Amino acid sequence: MTLTMLLVFGFLFGLLAMVGLYFELSGIMVVGLAVGMLFLQWLIGPHIIKFTTNMREMKKDEYDWAQEFVIKICKKHHLKPPKMFLVNDGNPNAFVFGLTNKSANLCVTNGLMGKLSRDEVKAVLAHEVGHMKHNDMVVMVIVAAIPILAFYVARFLVFAPKGGEKRDVGYLILVGIAAWIIYFVTNLLVMFFSRMREYYADRFGGMNSDPAHLASALAKITYGLGLSKTEFNSAARSFFIADPYTSRFEVSHFSSQFSDLHITKDEVRSAVLWEKKNAWARFSEIFRTHPLTWKRIKELHNLQEEISSK
Repeated sequence: MTLTMLLVFGFLFGLLAMVGLYFELSGIMVVGLAVGMLFLQWLIGPHIIKFTTNMREMKKDEYDWAQEFVIKICKKHHLKPPKMFLVNDGNPNAFVFGLTNKSANLCVTNGLMGKLSRDEVKAVLAHEVGHMKHNDMVVMVIVAAIPILAFYVARFLVFAPKGGEKRDVGYLILVGIAAWIIYFVTNLLVMFFSRMREYYADRFGGMNSDPAHLASALAKITYGLGLSKTEFNSAARSFFIADPYTSRFEVSHFSSQFSDLHITKDEVRSAVLWEKKNAWARFSEIFRTHPLTWKRIKELHNLQEEISSK
């Protein structure tokens, strides 16, 4: 799915570059248009997610223990508490979205609240507050501009026609292909950055709750999503604590080991060993916005040992 989106948007980006050259638009103008589109996407994105997701704002007395926990962490880290929403979805998941951390919305599904323990839910909520603390809503929009800027730097340095050079069809096709390649490669870097943000949020969540509870929660979420046949809201996919699409791949190998929704250290070691040997698992991760769940669990176990040793 992610690879498909890369190919589609890479093609559209290449087409935009070709059109810009054909009409002899200045590079600055085309960059301005592209950045403007990103800004518009950032501006209307939260409204699209609200419109396309079956959610409602939590009442003050609804899951009050969860709301109080979020308020407590936000006060500790000098953050404005987010509005909390309940998503009518039986799949366990959570995500935070908004324009900035000052206008954030934290969403949890019915499945998350019903299938996880209170401690596990709190750990997930702490992870989501971690995204707010790191202002990932804004950071990732800025990072998303890298592919656009990278192409136009390359265009000006390499592909810019010299004085009076005619822009023939062959040249336009070359620029279109170059734009697609540059877009594709730089988007891999964006995804790498996104995976790093997940690790940072995991660490924040573990430090502000319990790493073991977050690890257990991630396993349950991956298990629940992996077996679900429900279609997910692609507009909010990258905001989820676990990617529902790639979860299905991970569960295909380990579902029999954690069908009881309980994860042991031996199972983690077994999973990590499998990932190291599985070339496809290692390769496919570069196309993901989220790290492999078992790698995240391993890091959380390391964090738990780090905390215990202090």
